[in-house]
Amino acid sequence: MIGRLQWFETGRVNLYVRKPANSGRASQLMANGFYASGLMTDITVLEVILKDLKFKGAHYVFEVNQRLPQFTIDLFNKQNGVTVKVGDRSHPNGVELLVHYPDWAERNENLFENLTMVLNTVMGFNNSVPKAPGRLEYIG
Repeated sequence: MIGRLQWFETGRVNLYVRKPANSGRASQLMANGFYASGLMTDITVLEVILKDLKFKGAHYVFEVNQRLPQFTIDLFNKQNGVTVKVGDRSHPNGVELLVHYPDWAERNENLFENLTMVLNTVMGFNNSVPKAPGRLEYIG
C-alpha cells in the first residue's frame, strides 16, 4: 500500500503517502487512484494534474537513546506550520517534528493566482497552458 487519497466535492484531492514519501510515490498513488481504476481514460489529463501536485506537510521522527518526558510545543503551528512533540505514546524515545504548509500561506497563494489570472485577462495576455481542476497536495 502506497498510501491513501481523499477526493472532496470541491475538486480538492489530499494524498497521504507512506514512507519514504516523495513526488514519485505521490504520482503513483494518483495514477493508481484515478487512471488504473478507470476513472480517467486520457493519460494527458493525468499528466496535467500531476504538474500541479504540491507538498503540504510531513512528519519526521528523531530517535534518542533515552525515554523523554511528554510535552508538545505548538507555539509555531499557526504562524509557521511547525509542531514539536517529545516523548508521546507513539514515540516515547523520540522527538517528532510535524510540518505543514500554513493555511494563511495557502490562501495567499490562491489569492495571488486568482489576481494574476484576472490581471492577465484585463491586460489581454493569453494563458495557453491548461489548468488542472482543483488542488493536489501530498503529505509525507
